[in-house]
Amino acid sequence: MNHIDTLHKVGFYCGRYNDGFWGEPQNALSNAAFIVAALFAFHVWKKQSQGDRFQLWMIVLAGSIGIGSFIFHTMPNQATLMVDLVPIQIFGLACIYYIATRHFSARPAIAVSAIVGFALLRQIWIFFAPRGGLGGGITHIPTIALLVTCGALLLKKGDQTGKYLLIACLPYVASLIVRTVDLPLCSQFPFGLHWLWHILTAAAAGTVLYGLIYDHDSSPGTVAACRSA
Repeated sequence: MNHIDTLHKVGFYCGRYNDGFWGEPQNALSNAAFIVAALFAFHVWKKQSQGDRFQLWMIVLAGSIGIGSFIFHTMPNQATLMVDLVPIQIFGLACIYYIATRHFSARPAIAVSAIVGFALLRQIWIFFAPRGGLGGGITHIPTIALLVTCGALLLKKGDQTGKYLLIACLPYVASLIVRTVDLPLCSQFPFGLHWLWHILTAAAAGTVLYGLIYDHDSSPGTVAACRSA
């Protein structure tokens, strides 16, 4: 199978073998994992009595990650790359805002400041990190570090949502391993492993959503204690 050089054209991944719309069907269709994660989160959301609109917004954002990535992997170019990346960034920042305001009782202005600070630190990290490190996944290290930090702090204060943030790190780290070996193993795996990156990161996003939606609403004693802390 002849591979298209996506490394120098649009990104650090393997698996495209022609320039057509379905030039990498495994990478395009695996984005359905984000839709599944969003639908599962929506099902959980509907069962909650509070009907938190911000939670619904995060669910929509999670689903949009799959749509944006599908567009990119069917028509990969610099423009559609932004369609792929922007929903991911907005989803992550929305989760930070939610965790800061709902679980750490931060005022909106403080939460926004935290988002800006994290975004700046992440850009500094990207600037100094080796380009293409971990198969391009090195840009996700700050997010994993933030998940671990928030998860540990929430567990320390008795908020079980922290448990799900830490659990989400497992498929997230596994996805980085997959992304790291994707290009080196391209000759052994003709379709590449980028499709598995999609499934694992979708699992991580779904786990975060589940923790934020289900535990926050269905454990009134814990949530009340956290709010009064």
